[in-house]
Amino acid sequence: MYRYCWVCIAHLIRISLNSTKGTNKSNSIIKSMRFLIISDIHSNIEALVSVFSELHNQNEKIDNVFVLGDIVGYGVNPNECCTIVKFLKSGKPALKKEIQTIIQSIDIDATDKENIINYIFSLGKKATVIAGNHDQRVIGQLNTVMASSAGISINWTKKVIHNDNIRFLKSLSYKEKLLEYNIELVHSTSNRPEDYVYVMNSILLNYNLLHSKITFAGHTHKPAAYLYTKYKRDIHASVFVPTDKFDKNLMLAERGSSDRLETFDISLKPGQRYYINPGSVGQPRDGIPMASYKIYDTETNKVYMEKAEYDREVVRKKILEAGLPFDLANRILTGI
Repeated sequence: MYRYCWVCIAHLIRISLNSTKGTNKSNSIIKSMRFLIISDIHSNIEALVSVFSELHNQNEKIDNVFVLGDIVGYGVNPNECCTIVKFLKSGKPALKKEIQTIIQSIDIDATDKENIINYIFSLGKKATVIAGNHDQRVIGQLNTVMASSAGISINWTKKVIHNDNIRFLKSLSYKEKLLEYNIELVHSTSNRPEDYVYVMNSILLNYNLLHSKITFAGHTHKPAAYLYTKYKRDIHASVFVPTDKFDKNLMLAERGSSDRLETFDISLKPGQRYYINPGSVGQPRDGIPMASYKIYDTETNKVYMEKAEYDREVVRKKILEAGLPFDLANRILTGI
């Protein structure tokens, strides 16, 4: 997996989530687990596959996968992305042949294809999946106003998505709670999941609006990690973007400093709750055009921020050939 320093424009986040003696037994981690957290795939099959390629190359053992919504939209491979996510959730053997065909269609080394296929198969029936606003729009269950490019991509997706994938998207809930680990999964916020609020900074939330020790969310396409207490907001990280686009005014407001922390440790004590965003797999907007994801390790009590490289020019070309807006294609290259 890519591990980056700030100078080489990349990110490694380590968030220590240490349980204390004051934590209730019911909230303690029962079993050591390693979770993969991904969000906002947005029909970008090359980006999604690159995540599994990196995980395989680093010999990562993943026990469970959290998919935080927006599987479709923007990109041109909604069916392929749905198929893989369906398998991660259900583990149905009938999907394996289709997954093999999908991976074989991607322009990467044959050995890599076989490794990726086997890695995906190892994750069957290990995923918890929720819906995002684009997923809801495609199946006609959300009528909020979208930007013109987003609306065009939704209409295009409605024309090409298969019926079985529509049924799959309809089966997804707004949020899921994993009581054993005191974790909640949402696309935006746990208090208003159906409204899909953009949490672009910490001010929109507080301790009482988070219902679990850790809330994993996506939607903004920008990695972030916020710590809240019962009495005040204690910010340990804001949106992670390159230095030339870094919003120092925002950081001054949130942390009282313009310094950016790339690696930080946080103790999880009674009266503390976390809101953590892994960024976007398929259309990042943090200025780094790579597939973004996180890994939560309950044994080390850390969350790691990771990035995976893939052939972005291929994806850009496919978007343009499908007749989708230029800005959607260009975003793949720029990450903004």
